Amino acid sequence: MKDPMQTMATCFEQVALFFPSGNPKIQENFERRAEYLDTRDYSRESLADTLRTYHTHLGASALTQQMIEELRKKETLVVITGQQAGILTGPLYTLYKAMTTIRLAQEQREKLGRPVVPVFWIASEDHDWLEIQTTYILDSEGKPAACRLTGDGGGESVGNQPVPAWETIETQLMEAMPDSEFRLSVLKQCKRFVEQAENLTQWFALTLQWLVQKWGLIFFDPMLPEFKRLAAPMYEQILKMNVDVRDALTERTKEWVDLGFEPQIQPTGGEVNLFLSVPERRAIMRNEQTFYLRGQEKQWDLDTVNSLLAQSPERFSPNVVTRPVVQEYLFPTLAYVPGPGELNYWAQLGKVFTTFGFVMPILYPRLSAVVLTASWQKSLNKEALTLEDVYGGLAKQRDRCVRERDNLDIDDRLEHLRAQIEKGYAELAPLEEIHVNVHEWLIRNEEKVNSQLDYLRRKLWQAQRKRCRAELIRLQQLEDGITPNHSRQERVLSPLSFVVRYGLSFVDQVAEIPLTGDFTEHQILL
Repeated sequence: MKDPMQTMATCFEQVALFFPSGNPKIQENFERRAEYLDTRDYSRESLADTLRTYHTHLGASALTQQMIEELRKKETLVVITGQQAGILTGPLYTLYKAMTTIRLAQEQREKLGRPVVPVFWIASEDHDWLEIQTTYILDSEGKPAACRLTGDGGGESVGNQPVPAWETIETQLMEAMPDSEFRLSVLKQCKRFVEQAENLTQWFALTLQWLVQKWGLIFFDPMLPEFKRLAAPMYEQILKMNVDVRDALTERTKEWVDLGFEPQIQPTGGEVNLFLSVPERRAIMRNEQTFYLRGQEKQWDLDTVNSLLAQSPERFSPNVVTRPVVQEYLFPTLAYVPGPGELNYWAQLGKVFTTFGFVMPILYPRLSAVVLTASWQKSLNKEALTLEDVYGGLAKQRDRCVRERDNLDIDDRLEHLRAQIEKGYAELAPLEEIHVNVHEWLIRNEEKVNSQLDYLRRKLWQAQRKRCRAELIRLQQLEDGITPNHSRQERVLSPLSFVVRYGLSFVDQVAEIPLTGDFTEHQILL
């Protein structure tokens, strides 16, 4: 299968059909998109009023409140991103998404000569508990230590989930966080956020807001009743046009697959592309002219569903197909900042946007980075390793390290002994005349001797590895830090892994990464 990230970065014209607002590396496309957005109308006053109240409760900075006030102006545009409400912000790429959004908004404000504000859409409606319940912090030994929520979420949206008791989180953080000059202050902030938040969404918002407080990022929680009422007309359209949406998704998905790409969204038929909370979040399905919830038998007609929507819009939420068009309906979206997986499924949504009379925004890839501490940089140099070596796994380097220190030819000596044993047992073959069972006895005895020889070999190499302990620890720390849990660092480690070691200056370094408009991996040298 082709790599959409690589194709978009190196040969955009091959995928231009799927990204109708154009190449994110070309400024004229931002200018054209701004002209298109000037023809649209938005509920700016209601949006800004609700955001102002919400951010007052969050204790947002004056700059954030200023950005919110700018949303009231017809000329103001938005750069937006989104992510699930992971604990302690979730993995590093959440911070990278937020910073890309902030930086791109700043850049386009200057280039377009008009207000452009950064918005973070918190996916509070999502009910994927496994996606958000665990994050990892590098402990004092440089190993990823889990910070985990208990339970299974009960199928309810994250925004309905309570914040755990501080004592539960404190115990995990105390075990995970290494001693440093910033440890006490970080723990103090974490405690304040846990005690202040009313649900997991607010906990996420408060934590990420603390990290990026100087840049004025706006947070959007789609589960707030006021936002639900603003989105209700769009939900009604999604219900009414569900067949058209399904056909549009199917057609564009086929075109994507025909070009050799793997679809991220797999249409199975019957989806209305909305959820209803009962209170667990269930997909609304359609069977001919009736509607029902996945896993339930009760049938509704369209009028009944619309009546329920009019009475209780807070119970409805979009799915992965329709969330982007709800976003388009609510915000004058100049650009959306996706991760690699999102870029893939957004490519399937162009015709869905068209179905509702919208044009998909510019998709601007988020920053991608790997953090390299001074210790890891030194180890890479000392062992003559590249990042690609680490990404490929260091098993060969470990083996090489141990064997290079073997100045006694361990394997050769043992193989020589094994050959002597084999020869010695062969010389005992005449003894088989003594009894019919001697042959079997000799075989079993030789097997036991060889088994003991294998045991000796393992113990000798175990001892040899201890002689190389310092080198092996360095290699393990490289893997634990750069590829924790055998994955990319940005997908596993919480930003607090580095904030607790270097303070908020770590976030300042993230802010200095240049925007490239692709997923090129940058290095953050600490």
